[in-house]
Amino acid sequence: MNKKIREEIYNKFGGLCAYTGKPLGEDWQIDHVTPHLHYRFKLAEGDVNNKDNLFPALRIVNHYKRAHGLEGFRKYMKSFHKRLGKLPKKTMVERTKKRKEYMFKIAEAFDITIDKPFSGIFYFETIFKN
Repeated sequence: MNKKIREEIYNKFGGLCAYTGKPLGEDWQIDHVTPHLHYRFKLAEGDVNNKDNLFPALRIVNHYKRAHGLEGFRKYMKSFHKRLGKLPKKTMVERTKKRKEYMFKIAEAFDITIDKPFSGIFYFETIFKN
């Protein structure tokens, strides 16, 4: 994406992540709301890089969303608190430690705890709500 388009996408929600409402910071990414994968397997009209399909996202959120479409990601996030609860309390395994750190960063971004699941509403949906 060129600099002008990146700036437009960054400003789409006032410098906040479309999914969490948290400030983007310098390492933000452009997320395809409907991912490339969905465009390949569906005969969808329009371009995957259409500005309406591009949202600003925290890097970790974009990474975690991966190839999920919007509703798939919502469903995935609704069970995130259960995945948090299954993480081991203690570990000496470095890979598991890093996975726990990663999961807790995502939980923090969405304000999720083991006892407080994802609300099911992304930040951008609160803006468009009447």
